[in-house]
Amino acid sequence: MSGFIKNAWYVAAQSLELADSVLGRVICGDPVVMFRTEAGEPAILEDRCCHRHLPLSLGKRVGDRVQCGYHGLEFDADGVCVSVPGQSRVPPGAGVRSYPTVERYRYIWIWPGDPEKANPDLIPDYHWNNDPGWVSNTGYFYVESNHQLLVDNLLDLSHVQFIHATTLGADGVTDAPLNTTRDGDRVHIDRWIMDMPPPAMFAGAGDFPGDVDRWQLITWTAPTHVVIDVGCANAGSGARDGNRDQGITIYSNHTITPETEKSCHYFWHHARNYRLDDEELTKFLANAAETAFGEDVDILAAQQCSIDTAGDDWHGIDINADAGVLQARKIVGGLLAGEA
Repeated sequence: MSGFIKNAWYVAAQSLELADSVLGRVICGDPVVMFRTEAGEPAILEDRCCHRHLPLSLGKRVGDRVQCGYHGLEFDADGVCVSVPGQSRVPPGAGVRSYPTVERYRYIWIWPGDPEKANPDLIPDYHWNNDPGWVSNTGYFYVESNHQLLVDNLLDLSHVQFIHATTLGADGVTDAPLNTTRDGDRVHIDRWIMDMPPPAMFAGAGDFPGDVDRWQLITWTAPTHVVIDVGCANAGSGARDGNRDQGITIYSNHTITPETEKSCHYFWHHARNYRLDDEELTKFLANAAETAFGEDVDILAAQQCSIDTAGDDWHGIDINADAGVLQARKIVGGLLAGEA
């Protein structure tokens, strides 16, 4: 599946990435430059000076403007050229494209499509990332694969038993039944692993005397946003019926932003609402998540390379665990067709 859904919100950067300098990144094939005004408001512009094409990300921020590093033209937060060194008059129409931009949940969001359709209410809920009732570890990976491969990876967690054997993996995952449902442009994939040993990451975060009942409850929102409610509780304690008092819950949240057809930006945060002051636990969980997601990044790069070298006569297969993946791809295909 190729192409990008443009009429959607994507994460362009973590809030902490924008300070006093400018930041260049490619979003859905478009080079963009990000900066903050003196009031701290984020702005995103086309990363291409209208004079001689030099990327504005090679320039610098000057007050509320970004200054081109080639001839010093300055552009405001709306992309309008407001100053040309050596002349008092700015050429009519001089400017670059500006993008709808919102800062929310410690992220800078961009809408790369029709600005008239950019409704901030459509930004997916990632409140865990700045909710004072949660501790959130956050990170970023540059991934050398198509963004849809990463979405597939997050919607089919049967791989954790094999790829993440020392962190997230544990026996019984692949044998546990899946329940897949679709709700508009969302897909829900639920899996319960009952009465099995806890995976290493949860064993280190909780105090379990024996086996546990474990859950993986995934919600995908088109086009690339994934929230995974994961956790475990003492076996037989009623977690499946809603009683999680004898367990721990982590929200593993992921949002993927396409760069090119063969690369993407991967923003993640892991949030918990227990032992909030335990700094050692925070470090342990941050390291475990970083390690596990880094394993995915390596696998995806190898997968993309294999896809690139496959002949035209090569055809893959689907398995039962792909039910959610296939539903999500069907929705994406419909959205792409609608934009086309």
